[in-house]
Parts: sequence; C-alpha cells; structure tokens
Amino acid sequence: MSSVTIGTEAMRECDRCAGLWVEVSAFEKICADREQQSAVLGLASPAPGGQVDIANAANKISYAPCPQCGQLMNRINFAHCSGVIVDVCKGHGTWFDAQELSKIVEFIRGGGLEMARQKEKLEIEYQREQLHTEQMRSARSELLTRSLGDEERIGGIFAARGLLKFLIE
Repeated sequence: MSSVTIGTEAMRECDRCAGLWVEVSAFEKICADREQQSAVLGLASPAPGGQVDIANAANKISYAPCPQCGQLMNRINFAHCSGVIVDVCKGHGTWFDAQELSKIVEFIRGGGLEMARQKEKLEIEYQREQLHTEQMRSARSELLTRSLGDEERIGGIFAARGLLKFLIE
C-alpha cells in the first residue's frame, strides 16, 4: 500500500485494487467537512491504467483483516441504510473498496446521513414508548394482583368472623 493524501487527510491506497484504508479520525473529518468531501469526489474517477473490475470484486464477500492490528474487521452497511458495505475496525479505521468512499460522500451530501440519524431518533423514541407501555402494563398487573390479595384477605376475615359468630352463638 502506498500513502496518499486526499484534501488534507493522509490515507493508504492499495496499488492492486485501488482500495483505501482511512483511519478513524480522518474519516470523521471527511464526514463532517464539505471541503474534504469535495477532495474525495474530485478523485472519484479511476486513475488511468488502474481500472478495477468492481462488479467482480462486489460479488466476492470476504472478511478482511485490519491493516493495523490484523483482526478481522466487521462488514457494515454505512449508516445502516446507504447500501455501501464497508469493512470497519472500530479502533483503527475503515477499508473502502474502489469507489466506496466516493459513494459514501455522495450519500452524505445527498442528506443520507441526516435522514439516517432522524430514522434512528424515531426508532429510539418508538422503543422508549414501547418500554413505557410495558412498564404501565406491568404496574397495572401488579396492582390487580395486590387488589386480589387484599380481597382474599378481606374475604378470609369475613369468613373467620362468620365462623366465630356461629361458634359463639
């Protein structure tokens, strides 16, 4: 792999497949900074002689080791909805196959990241409501159980009183 700089961010590029290794902090800057995104998109066209058969590469699913620690990385759909599957080592960075970083930048610029965040917020709110509903059901059930217990005690007291009355009279 050779070192390359896109915008102001240093990363490593595979000479064979045109994949990119981007460390965590560099990727965060690319996601947050439109100038960095423009630099990525400016390099989106494949370099001459560096043609990569993306269709065949996409058909092969394999887990790649992290270039830094050697552990197998997790494959995730970026933002859970972008349609771009990337390999991630949480502590070190992300591996992008050829053109994947450009696709992610286009996704971000198209509002995809904000939509994904909104969707996640709605899902969290829905989960909270479900939890609250379940807590209310549980509390109601507990109250009913206690009430039945009280009724049984009251019934028992009345029965004992009736028995005492019968025995005494």
